[in-house]
Amino acid sequence: MFAAHTSARHLKRGRAAQKRGNDAAAREAFADALRVARLGEAWAAAGEAASALGDLERDAGNLSAAEHHYRTGEVQYRRAPRTAQTVGGRVRCLEELGDVLLAEGRPWDAYRVFREGADAAGVDPARSAGAGDGPVFVTREDLRWTSHLATAAQAAGRRKIATEHYEAVLAGCERRRDVAGQILCWRGLARLAEEAMAWREAAHALTRASSLYSSLPDPEAHTDEWVACLRELGAVCKTLGRRDEQVRAFKLAVRLEQIAASGNGRAGDALV
Repeated sequence: MFAAHTSARHLKRGRAAQKRGNDAAAREAFADALRVARLGEAWAAAGEAASALGDLERDAGNLSAAEHHYRTGEVQYRRAPRTAQTVGGRVRCLEELGDVLLAEGRPWDAYRVFREGADAAGVDPARSAGAGDGPVFVTREDLRWTSHLATAAQAAGRRKIATEHYEAVLAGCERRRDVAGQILCWRGLARLAEEAMAWREAAHALTRASSLYSSLPDPEAHTDEWVACLRELGAVCKTLGRRDEQVRAFKLAVRLEQIAASGNGRAGDALV
């Protein structure tokens, strides 16, 4: 109990130092909190302190140090009694660790960490509803973790695995009517197809993605992304020799840019 209370005081001091912009003092306070908590076997407090140190180093661009602290935090939370707080803390450490590993150029290590994070969060990316009914996703947590796995597998060059994950996420997004999620999945599938020079698949994915932007709650906020998708589609159609589709995509991209530049009308009006 003493260790937990003392660690909490150090953590509070560290948070205050962070708010003042004094990272050196914050780092020292969080390190003190971690040391006291580990000595007193206050594992939840130790996990919180290590996670805070990881955030500091990540924000400072010290990725190897951030990786070390997030790994430490995950271990401390795993040692603590199982509660919603400690499970949530462990899951967060694994998610942040995966992102750090991706940033370090270690995508397959990140994939394994994300898989562990999904397991810890109680998410099964391969869950299905039964024979022939495809994957069922009941929470945004399922979608988020499966998307992490798809991103890491793609970065690692594991196209088949990444495709399976993107398709699983896509099915969940369609069931939830999550348009933004569907766009991300189709763009991801397009990138995979382009890397494999599967131009027909890429054109199909980009066509599906570009057709969804107008259904976003605020399509104007995504004009640049929509234009980039259309120009990419036009380039792929050019490679395939589909001149009519190429011209159509480029014309719509130009029309969107004109609407955005004028400040009049809505991006969706370009489809009319």
